[in-house]
Amino acid sequence: MTIKTKLNTLLTAPELWLILYLLLSVCIQCLWGNIDTEKLAFPVGAGIGLAAVALLYVLYREKGQSDWVRRLRSPRMSCWLLALVAGWCVVGGSLPSASSFPTSWPFVALLIALLAHLALVIIHRLHHFSFRRDGAFMSLHAGLWLALFSGVAGAGDTMEVKTIVGREDETIMAVGKDGRIHPLGYSLQLQDFSIETNEADGSPTQYTARMLMDGQPVRVSVNSPLQVNLAEDIYLTNFEALPGAGVVSHCVVTIVHQPWKYPMLMGILLLMAGVAWYLKRLGTSSHHS
Repeated sequence: MTIKTKLNTLLTAPELWLILYLLLSVCIQCLWGNIDTEKLAFPVGAGIGLAAVALLYVLYREKGQSDWVRRLRSPRMSCWLLALVAGWCVVGGSLPSASSFPTSWPFVALLIALLAHLALVIIHRLHHFSFRRDGAFMSLHAGLWLALFSGVAGAGDTMEVKTIVGREDETIMAVGKDGRIHPLGYSLQLQDFSIETNEADGSPTQYTARMLMDGQPVRVSVNSPLQVNLAEDIYLTNFEALPGAGVVSHCVVTIVHQPWKYPMLMGILLLMAGVAWYLKRLGTSSHHS
């Protein structure tokens, strides 16, 4: 093999372009820091994602049989991407929480590359789809794609705020992680707070706050959040009692707004169904053999 042939083979290798793509994301991270996910809030993030899928479909229609596109959707590329994502997760786990690793350019770039790879795999399989042969495969890959897409596209729509709910005045505002004030869209006021204890040793087993939401009684417990709507939940996170009185004067609640949680859950369920389907087929095959 001549040097020119080796060079041409190297330059057309998707793995090389993947590494260069990641190096570019590292440079962007060093220059501008983490991604401002608020700029990708709906409909921007979802629109960009769906437009990218449409472009990938056109790419497959026009160049689907080319060697380069086949290598992009190959099992080898799957191994590369999964290994890199796992490696970056290990790196991110060793960094301080203040680094906001999930919104770093390299990590998001890897997830986008994995989403593009999965989209090409799914598009290819749909062109030759047979439910009996490809049902488990499609359920697993489509579920993984939907879960990842919901996490990436929905990052800009996810918001977590905290507020103090007291007995005397209604609470209508909350504070975000960045210190900014956010209106709740409803009022909260503490009515009662109870602590359930273990009869054997007196240790607390459950904390429950009874509140008024826009004048209507509601209840929030530890590990049992209040669902405001399909996109928003209220969690009980802390409380404070009056000195010497033993009466809880106020509690702290965390409001999590996550409109993409149900598409993500659907993706996870599809993924689990695909895995179970595969395991059943493997069991059936081993039984017949």
